[in-house]
Order: sequence, then structure tokens, then C-alpha cells
Amino acid sequence: MKVEKSSQDLENEVIYAGLCIHCGSCNAFCPHMDFNEKTGEAFVVDECAETVGLCYNSCPRSFLPINELEQKLFGQTRVDLAVGVYKDIIQVKSANKESILYNLVEAAFKDKIIETLVVRDTKSKKPPLSFPKVVDSAKDAKALIPEKSMDNAGPLVTGIGQAYKAYKKNIGIIANPCHLQGLAKILASDFKTGAERTSLKIGFACSSGGLAGCKYCTDFSAEFSDITYSPWGAEKPEAMLIIRTDIGQKVLDAAKKQKLIEVTNANPDLSEMKKFLNKKRKKNFKTLLGTDLVKAKYLDLNIDELKDILED
Repeated sequence: MKVEKSSQDLENEVIYAGLCIHCGSCNAFCPHMDFNEKTGEAFVVDECAETVGLCYNSCPRSFLPINELEQKLFGQTRVDLAVGVYKDIIQVKSANKESILYNLVEAAFKDKIIETLVVRDTKSKKPPLSFPKVVDSAKDAKALIPEKSMDNAGPLVTGIGQAYKAYKKNIGIIANPCHLQGLAKILASDFKTGAERTSLKIGFACSSGGLAGCKYCTDFSAEFSDITYSPWGAEKPEAMLIIRTDIGQKVLDAAKKQKLIEVTNANPDLSEMKKFLNKKRKKNFKTLLGTDLVKAKYLDLNIDELKDILED
């Protein structure tokens, strides 16, 4: 899954076209890319002689072969169009005064599923902008756990590259769907980057908005995570957890065993969560199919999926 295009193509097709989502995938491992420290937007540092650019092939907005990525990362493609590939969906609550997300992180550290974690370090709330910070304990992560998806807006995937350069192993990340799309492309590619040291991907189900490129996204449930935290579909302070992989299940089991998370409903009603997800997806699919279709060629649109999403 490599395309013969380079940083100049990325600049023309994504950055100048207004598709950049500021995720940091292109510059996580490529020395020819960086991000603007005021906006988080990617830019080309210097001319690159590579004909098959790591930056272009890592960007979730250059091209996004969803079914191919699912097959490589999960060994199957989705059955549920709204939620993606998953093993289980449950409703949970925190068993203490800490947040559900923090308790998942603490369980992952205690069970040695992760040894380090990439989290957001907020630089600006208006516009939303966070840079990655690499921490080595749940305690150090505590103040940096996101409370909403836009807390994560910014080039967080670069934190995976930073952790690799610091010789970290078993790297975890709490990220939005766009970040995890880019990371999925890196992990599924033939490039040797060090991203394979990522051992846990916690996704924050996104409500979209905040950045210009958000209107082109169709993933609101962090489909390429190991475990997704979704505030949609459950009354606060409870939440839905979408378990997608064995690693995600291992984190949940550890959190339950350590009495950090309680399952309040093992078979919750998913209608409200799916209603929210499909409403967002439908709106953005219409954007992709409308006047902006020429700009938004990156997504490999499935006609059966479109029929399912767009029908009234």
C-alpha cells in the first residue's frame, strides 16, 4: 500500500486544498515535514528527492483505503457501517472519583500494557490546538487526559515519533479518529518507522468541528483504535466503550480486575449512539458528494455504504 507521490504532492493535494487535519501523521517520522507551532498545520521543510514519500503515504487525507486497512489491522472488514470493526460494546462507569479514561490509562500502566503514553498538552483553546507530550506514568498523564475530543486537536501522532526517538517501548496514545487513521496507515504500510512500538490506541469518539478539515471526516467513533471511549449514547458520567481488539479487551479486563471500571450494562441500547454517529456521517458524506467532491477525492467511497448512510 504505497503510492508514488512525495511531499510536493501532499502540499498541493492536501495542505493547499484545505484538507489538512493537523494530525501530525506526515511529520511523525519524516524529516522533510514539520508543523506550524501556532496553528498545528503541516508544512514542507525542504525539497524531498523521495518518489514514494512517507509523508504522503502516512496522511489520512491523501488517500484512505478503509477496507484494506481494516483487513490488515483487524483481519476482517466491518459489518457495522456506523461503528466499524468491533468485538463488543458495553456501558461503563468509573469505580472511583477519577474519569473513565484516566482509569483505563492507569490500568494499562499497572498491567504493563504500556510503558509510556502520548497525550495532549493544550496550547490554545480558541482555536483548539494541542501538542503531544510523552509521559511515563498514569500520574504524569492525569492532568492531560482529554475531557472532550477537541482537547486533542493538534499533531499528536508526532508524539509516537518522539517516543520512538527517546527509545520508548510499548507506547500508548489517546487520540481522535483522524490521528488514528494516519497511524493506521503508518502501521499498515511497508515503511520501517518504529511506529510498531505502539501497543495501545485509545480513541476518543469525536463530535467533529473546530478545524476546517473536520467537515471531510466520516469517522466519529475512532474506528482504528483498540478501544474507543464514547460519551455519546450514555448518560453522564457513564460512557460507552467499543472494544475492537484483544488489546482493548485486555485493558478493559485489567481495569475491571483493578476495580477501576464497573460495567453497568453489558448489552446496552446502541440506538442513541448510532443515531449521533450516523447524523454526523450523513452530513459529511453529503459534503464529500457535493461541491467539494473534487477536493475530497481522498476517501474510497463505498456505494453500498453511501446508500445505507444517505437514505432517509
